[in-house]
Amino acid sequence: MKLKFIDPRMFKHIDWLLFGNIVLLVMVSLVAIASALSDPLTEEPGSLMGVIAQLDLHYVVLQLQWFGVALFAMFIVLLPDYHAIGEYYKWIYAVIILLLVAVYFFGKEINGTTGWFRIGTSGFQPSEVGKIGMIIVLARMISDRTKGKDGGIRRLRDILPLIGVFLLPVGLILLQKDFGTAMVYAFTFFAMLFIARTSWKIIAGLLACVGVAGPVAWMLLANWQKNRVLTFLNIPVEGMTEQQLKDLTQQANQARQAAGSGQALGKGLFSIGGQSVASGIPENHTDFIFASTTEAVGFIGAMLIILLYCLLLFRTMYLASKAKDEFGTLIIVGVLAMTLFHVFENIGMNIGVMPITGIPLPFFSYGGSNLLTSMIAFGLVINVSMRRVRWSF
Repeated sequence: MKLKFIDPRMFKHIDWLLFGNIVLLVMVSLVAIASALSDPLTEEPGSLMGVIAQLDLHYVVLQLQWFGVALFAMFIVLLPDYHAIGEYYKWIYAVIILLLVAVYFFGKEINGTTGWFRIGTSGFQPSEVGKIGMIIVLARMISDRTKGKDGGIRRLRDILPLIGVFLLPVGLILLQKDFGTAMVYAFTFFAMLFIARTSWKIIAGLLACVGVAGPVAWMLLANWQKNRVLTFLNIPVEGMTEQQLKDLTQQANQARQAAGSGQALGKGLFSIGGQSVASGIPENHTDFIFASTTEAVGFIGAMLIILLYCLLLFRTMYLASKAKDEFGTLIIVGVLAMTLFHVFENIGMNIGVMPITGIPLPFFSYGGSNLLTSMIAFGLVINVSMRRVRWSF
């Protein structure tokens, strides 16, 4: 299919409510990152510039730079018709596999995961961008199999190619010791199958296969990952001393204490100082930014942040219901499932109800790869929503 670019008339159909929600989350995150990394204010600043002068804004500036790049990438994604993008799904899949293979052999290890390319002082994680590619690939392949059918996917032979396409990148990600990202891929895949009205027998069979494959995936995990899961489940780890157990659970305990110590109104941004529990948490501006922010803004502030995510998810769900075809619906549902898993898992591990997996909070945690991925993903959502009306080119 020839790439059909945007008609200027379509700009008025951009979902500005969704876009504004995203920008607001990013702006709040910049304040949260600065608060998490800065020392407490030691003197009365007297003015806004006086406050800024006392803050550690290094990562804030880097995140702003990434946001500028991500905004440009989102705009580029809006230009071609999403159907035309879908025509290149085989090439997209090939690039994903190539990057995942390359990073396995030539990537750097960060936080126990060998899935990063180091570019100067920044890192690039192919498995993050691969989420978008797999959403496009799976949406195209599923919609090809359900086109013109009222009953969705009913035959095993229709699902087998999808399983093969899904398993290869997930296997490569598991080899990189990135179990959290593999779970995101799996949740997204099953959500798309469900929306495509796949037979319950097929879905149940796939879930049974996941259960059988669980021990194999467990063997691929590093010892520290296994220990983290076992301690979360309160299962004794053979050979682990009391001090080792304390060190392993310290991060999760600190995050939970920090989130609770803010109480209703919080200790205040930039002013918690020596009273801060979150200041001692590693990655308090990335994986554990929700805990550090909750300590600063309290339960009420945390609920407002969660409300922003609820609005984002419900708006995305609404746009999925309004897409003009199943391919568009599946793209939006894939993005919705990916975002939902990230939000649920990250906030869950920050308050101690989910195991620690290193999954960032979309639009909020510091990190260029995840921000770029999220912006491009929602660029696809807006792409689909603004083409609900048929246009002549």
